[in-house]
Amino acid sequence: MELAVGTVVAGYTIEGVLGAGGMGTVYRAKHPSLPRSDALKILSAELSRDKEFRERFAREADIAGSLDHPNIVTIHDRGETEDGRLWIAMQYVQGSDADKEALAGRMPARRAVHIITEVAKALDYAHRRRVLHRDIKPANFLLAPNDERILLGDFGIARLFDDTGLTQTNAVMASVAYAAPEAFGDGPVDHRADIYSLGCALFRMLTKKAPFSQPDKGIAATITGHLSHPVPRVSTLVTGIPPAFDEVIGKAMAKEPDARYQSAGEMAAAAARALEQRGPEEAGLAGQTLEWTATPPQPQPPLPTTPPQFNGPAPVIDDSVITYPSGHFSGPRPFTLPGGATPPQFPPAPPDSSTGPQVRGPRRRRRAMMVAAIAMTVVLAAGAGLWLWRSANGEAYQAQSLTHMHGTTELTSAPHAVAALGPDDGDAVRSRGVQPVALTAPRGELPGWARSALTGTPTVMSSIDTTAVAAAEPDLIIATGDIDPVTYERLRAIAPTITRPQNSGSGWTWQSQQTWDGRILGRETKASELLGTLQSVQADLRNQHPQFAGKSIGAVSISDDEVSEILTPSFTAEYLESLGFRYSQRLQRNPVDGQSTTRPIADPNELYRIESDALVVVRTDQGAGWGGYDGLPKQLTAYTGAMVIVDQPDVIAALGQPGGYLAARYLDDNFVAALARDIK
Repeated sequence: MELAVGTVVAGYTIEGVLGAGGMGTVYRAKHPSLPRSDALKILSAELSRDKEFRERFAREADIAGSLDHPNIVTIHDRGETEDGRLWIAMQYVQGSDADKEALAGRMPARRAVHIITEVAKALDYAHRRRVLHRDIKPANFLLAPNDERILLGDFGIARLFDDTGLTQTNAVMASVAYAAPEAFGDGPVDHRADIYSLGCALFRMLTKKAPFSQPDKGIAATITGHLSHPVPRVSTLVTGIPPAFDEVIGKAMAKEPDARYQSAGEMAAAAARALEQRGPEEAGLAGQTLEWTATPPQPQPPLPTTPPQFNGPAPVIDDSVITYPSGHFSGPRPFTLPGGATPPQFPPAPPDSSTGPQVRGPRRRRRAMMVAAIAMTVVLAAGAGLWLWRSANGEAYQAQSLTHMHGTTELTSAPHAVAALGPDDGDAVRSRGVQPVALTAPRGELPGWARSALTGTPTVMSSIDTTAVAAAEPDLIIATGDIDPVTYERLRAIAPTITRPQNSGSGWTWQSQQTWDGRILGRETKASELLGTLQSVQADLRNQHPQFAGKSIGAVSISDDEVSEILTPSFTAEYLESLGFRYSQRLQRNPVDGQSTTRPIADPNELYRIESDALVVVRTDQGAGWGGYDGLPKQLTAYTGAMVIVDQPDVIAALGQPGGYLAARYLDDNFVAALARDIK
């Protein structure tokens, strides 16, 4: 039963109903002492008596209340009513939400990108604090009048990344229309699931449709779409949307998390760039500035003197549950099939030639997730929230004995706090879905693409500092670089320590490092899958850029102190060869070079000897910036091939790494386009 207007709850005076649903009711309520109205969410009496739901409701308040960001709805207080019902008081935003605005036809691309950008700020803030939202959708993007403020609401099903859950079944909740593929399986779900949902939200805002929603075919068809269908092209669905948006949404909604943007801000920046590719003639707006009509401020309705009357139950959105202030409630409602009913069956859909770009994950994983989806025992009205049941236990860690350069280490259980101390062990560990508690990086600074793969605040060192490592309290140390016996013993005194495999010799590559680290973590299969995915992506890039095939290429680095040639074997050379280039044989490493990947050029006139078809020039000198040629050695002016200037710090960091999956994927997304622009 809803509370009447004028009822006082925990000092708040009820002013009206904002929404009602399966978990309870949300009211507009006058603050006990301040001249403002808050949104008061009160859990139903039935659920308030349920211990599990009480704990989850309290967790919602604790998590959301810990977040302090201008783009996140503020949690003011929480407590319990005299009759035992739990409540949360939160910021009340008068206005609209992105879903309502889109459906009303007030969502041009520029406004959609602006909203996504503001929401991305909130998401990245939450992710840095190890909090998932888990219900990203336009209805939770709250818009103050004239879009003066854009807030992300309803962290109602958020949970900490490392939280094991509050139910014995390890249930996961999501709104199916926006749920990432991994949410339907039994593997880990991290911040990249929110990024997938953000891509779905942008699709909805631009098209008024959820990407895979098929109301006439039910929830099963939607799940199938997330698991196996390519993403439809928004440019073919809406006139005037530039094809660049297809690429942005296609990457955000990649089936495999590693193929997506690794932060919400990265996705928002890509969407902003796509917007700038919108020609005025495409939109029929030549010579005009693209604007939208914001929802004007609405005056507060007078408070009724009698309780509101309804002809039937409280208003319900999506035939399920609703909440403040947009009419959508993210709280869970468990569903089960009626006794004896069988789960829905559905065939895989044929490929759609009109779909956008997609990096496809391994078939085995998609098949397993499809089986999990088919086996789900859920009944759901279209668009409603649901419980997605997952196995309580993941794959068990197999005890193993690992022989390495400094001895043999026995591991009997999966590590939970890993220090990744070798060159790019951090890349190998993070790309396996493990967040290290300590790692090393050149100068103790992580590039942006490496930071975006982190969800915590690990200790970052320029070199191994055993005192700092001990303070991070690891339960396993991986250090595949060159460490002396004394350092190894100091590390082993902190936690079990594993170095490079015994007799690895010259066969040790970044790929073998990825496989070795994956084996240590009990994720060797995942390591093989990622390397296979990378090979597939780079094969696609070769097909997309046939002009690379067979062209000779070399690379030099230019700093204020020296000019050096980049040798082969090295990650730079290997990466360029993976795209179809032929790395200059003149730059082969020789015994004098030792293990160095660069060779200083003592005589600048040596630059005249460069005869490759293309040359990558990596600039860190004072004249670097904006891809310019100013300040280059004059000898390079005589070079007749195609010259590609690289002076963007994150690209330089990726090329300079010993090698890794994350570095390679960053180059795929941010370096290949520059090569294609300058090499015809």
